[in-house]
Amino acid sequence: MNSFQLVLKQMRQRALSSWLTLLSVTLGVGLAIAIMVFQREGEALFSQADFGYDIIVGPKASPLQLVLNTVYHLDVSPGNIPYSIYEQLSAPNHPLVRNAIPYAVGDEFQGHRIVGTIDRAFPFSFDGSPLNRPLQYRKDKAFEFAQGRPFHPQKFEAVIGSDVALRTGLKLGSKFKAQHDAGSSAVEKEEHDEQWEVVGILKQTKTANDRIIFIPLISFFAIPKHEQYLEQLEQFQKQMDAMNAGATKPAPPPAKPAKPAPSGELLSDAPKEGAHHEHEEAYEMNPDGTIALKLEKEKWKVSAILIQSRGGFQNQMLIYQFKNRTDAMAVNPAMEMRTFYDTFFKGSSTLLLVISLLVTIVAAVSILVSIYNSVMARLREIAILRALGATRARILALICIEAGLIGLVGGILGLFIGHLLGLGGSVFMNHLIGQEIHWLATDKREWIYLVVVVVLAVFAGLVPAMRAYKTPVATHLVAV
Repeated sequence: MNSFQLVLKQMRQRALSSWLTLLSVTLGVGLAIAIMVFQREGEALFSQADFGYDIIVGPKASPLQLVLNTVYHLDVSPGNIPYSIYEQLSAPNHPLVRNAIPYAVGDEFQGHRIVGTIDRAFPFSFDGSPLNRPLQYRKDKAFEFAQGRPFHPQKFEAVIGSDVALRTGLKLGSKFKAQHDAGSSAVEKEEHDEQWEVVGILKQTKTANDRIIFIPLISFFAIPKHEQYLEQLEQFQKQMDAMNAGATKPAPPPAKPAKPAPSGELLSDAPKEGAHHEHEEAYEMNPDGTIALKLEKEKWKVSAILIQSRGGFQNQMLIYQFKNRTDAMAVNPAMEMRTFYDTFFKGSSTLLLVISLLVTIVAAVSILVSIYNSVMARLREIAILRALGATRARILALICIEAGLIGLVGGILGLFIGHLLGLGGSVFMNHLIGQEIHWLATDKREWIYLVVVVVLAVFAGLVPAMRAYKTPVATHLVAV
């Protein structure tokens, strides 16, 4: 019988003790591996530098809120900025900007955010012709279509992410109505009258974009409620500008004089019974089915602008320029998310890793105790082996092999357990922000840790091995 067979025989003889020790090692290693996966992938997820854009322009507010709202579609929009800023930044000869894509948010459908944008969010137009400077959600990665085509920039059409199609049942040709005030409770939501038709479904990107519904920016402004809000915002801004300039608050416009009725009586403001009430729409439909928006472009507002700078110092120059402006700010999303991760997650994940290492040491101690008790119960067997010709070195090797085997098997099982926990974390992150983590990926830290576990287990077995090494043969044989 070789050494390995002999070790397995000894472990079978004390199966309960061996399994419990193996379980403690597996749980300790699994916890440590899971924390390593979360630490590595969390850093990659929240401090990623592979955005297809390097600047986000938005209202003066919290930079982190702007990034979370624009990139991960979390939280509420911090406000709006004039559409004219986008027009300035999207000029073909802009010295600092290579590409700019506007976003307007504020509506949703069955919990999925609706984003108003332009057709250059996609690599080709609704008629199949390629578009210059399409949006890149990752470096060198543009949206691809699983079905259908991009929306027409002036029609009530929509392109949905892969998760939207799975969770809502929307498909090509489906029509839906938007709900106002994304993020509020279902009771507070107000459904708009306009309907959008799904004309395209995107391939999975494994980003928050999979949960988004994209509609033309013009159709977003065509919603009467949006037009009224923008009109009120424009009036408020004029009043604030007048007050800041030292002028008195502008008086409200005079009421329109009542027109005489044919009978000479004044018409009442309220419609008479049976009178036709004409609802003033925010748009008209052209004969070709396109939207003729009534809202002047000067009143348009957007939530954010995704910008791909020309690289180098242009990035910092653009951010610096917006620091001196009062109507908008520019932030680097990668830098903001790096700060967010370092502030809220890095320290805690390091602490958890230290705790998991302590758990691993406790598992090593359990190996020591288990094998030591086994050696003390098998002193006669060890004496018989010595009498049959086994050397002290072989006895020492048998005990260390047993400890190392427990450490190796427990470490491998722990590696699988840790990555299964990573799978659970990936599902949770996908539900939370629409982005998964690479839970199957391993790095050298995990393999180094696995080697350390085996070595630690072998060293833990040295104490009982030395006890067996010093076992006097004659004493234990005579004692029996």
